[in-house]
Amino acid sequence: MIDAGYFTKRVESKPDGLRAAAVREICSVSNCISDAPEGWVDRWVHNEFGWFNRIVDAVSAVPDERRAAFRLFAYRLHPEVFRSYGRVALIVPPDVKPDPIPPSFQTIGFDVVSKSTRGVLGFECSPLSCNSLAEEWPVNQFCLFSSLGDAIAGAIRFADEQPEPGAYFVVEVLELTR
Repeated sequence: MIDAGYFTKRVESKPDGLRAAAVREICSVSNCISDAPEGWVDRWVHNEFGWFNRIVDAVSAVPDERRAAFRLFAYRLHPEVFRSYGRVALIVPPDVKPDPIPPSFQTIGFDVVSKSTRGVLGFECSPLSCNSLAEEWPVNQFCLFSSLGDAIAGAIRFADEQPEPGAYFVVEVLELTR
């Protein structure tokens, strides 16, 4: 797995319409349900994956008075990209140089996230939460796969079936322990 950056999110509870018994909250990579701090991109200190290389930059994207509502995550990427025609090597952009992930971050699961074009900043949708595919796959309380193997199996299927258009990336999601 390749260290890829840090990000803060306001984590939402499971939506009423998602019928996945184990899910309690949405800690997906996408910003579709649990969203990013307003105006984070305007700071222009993110890397091409749409994350921050330094914890301090991720935290400072949230105004002081709203920090209690946000949680801090770190991300690692599997070194392959899953496409409809097979797997290809992940190309890490040159500006992705995150600080090492401290031991105070713990893995909470693995997500599979789409990216439809190179021109899009960061990643787009997480089919487990965005397309309710958590109803068809075993997921944990965070709406994430519990193992890397399950995430890879999901990425293969999602790349083939295209619940969202584009290539699929497997992401280890780590959270700062409280």
